[in-house]
Amino acid sequence: MACWELGIQLKRDWLPEAEKAKIKLLVVGIGTSQSAKEFAEQVGLPPEIVFGDDEAASYQALRFVNSDFSEDGRQRGMRMMTEKTAQAVKSRANGRPVSFFGLFDVPGLFTNDDLETAKEIYKPLMPQGDNSFDKTLVQGGVLVFNGQEQIYRHRDTSVGVHADLTKVMAAAVA
Repeated sequence: MACWELGIQLKRDWLPEAEKAKIKLLVVGIGTSQSAKEFAEQVGLPPEIVFGDDEAASYQALRFVNSDFSEDGRQRGMRMMTEKTAQAVKSRANGRPVSFFGLFDVPGLFTNDDLETAKEIYKPLMPQGDNSFDKTLVQGGVLVFNGQEQIYRHRDTSVGVHADLTKVMAAAVA
C-alpha cells in the first residue's frame, strides 16, 4: 500500500517539481510492463515514465534492500514493517493514529490522507511465478543522476520510509 501512497505523492508533488526544474522523473516498480501501466493509470502518472521490472533485476543491481536480509542477519520479513514505518507514515501530512471504529487508537499504527486514498485505489499487481514472494518483499529507493554520475541515493529502510522530496530536489538542481 505504501508504494501506492508514494505514487499519489509522485503525481501530486514530485512530478510538478521535476517538470518545473526540467528534471526527468522515471519510476521503476517490480512487476510486468502491464502492471506498471495499470499502476500509472490508477495513481494518475503518465504511463511513459513508469516502467516494470519483472525480475527485480534493477533493484538487485542497485543493491536496494532485498528479501534475503543477508546484509544484517535479520529473519525473513522482519524489515518490511518497522517502527520507522510508523514514524514515516505519521510524519507525513495529516498523519494520525489508526482508530478502531472510533473507539480507541490502535497502538503503533498510523495513517494519513494519501494512505487512505491509496487504500481506495489499490489493486494487487505483485509479480507472479518463481520467487514472486521474494520479489514482492524488495524495498526501493531514489537515485538522482547528472548524466551518468549518481549524485544522490536514498534506500528505503522499511515500508513507507521514502526519500524526502526537498532533499531529492536540492540534489537534482545543485
